[in-house]
Amino acid sequence: MIKCVLGLGSAIIVSVCAFMVSGEARTPAHQMSKTQLTIQLSKTIAKVRTGATSTIRDEAAQHLAKLTREANPSEIDDKTVADLVSLLDLPVGRYWVAVSLGNLGTRAKTAIPKLQQILAEEDCLQVSKSAAEGIRFALTQMGVTPPPPPNCETKKERR
Repeated sequence: MIKCVLGLGSAIIVSVCAFMVSGEARTPAHQMSKTQLTIQLSKTIAKVRTGATSTIRDEAAQHLAKLTREANPSEIDDKTVADLVSLLDLPVGRYWVAVSLGNLGTRAKTAIPKLQQILAEEDCLQVSKSAAEGIRFALTQMGVTPPPPPNCETKKERR
């Protein structure tokens, strides 16, 4: 019995230490003030751009999708929307960035032309995870009917 308690206690301590080392606690976006949300989005956008590895950048993009899903779109300022749209130029995390913009619905309608342009490029790429599905989601959330997926005879490799 004592071994069980000690084992459980050690597991809790390890879990708490791992949480503390992993970085700041993540407050749900709907519980943040507008200023806190803007700061968190800004930091995460920067991480998508400058993360040391593609995995870190992709995980940051995934976190953007979570933040925007939980946020009230009217709380997101124009600069942040523009910064999110600019992330579409980066291939790593593009799926999650598109989902993030879709989560904002018509608040991110300025992204529509870029999403449509990138969709045409993404549709026929031969990659493990294309952003096409995320782009179609975003366009639909913004009130635009995306074109059906094309019949790609020869898929292109991403450059």
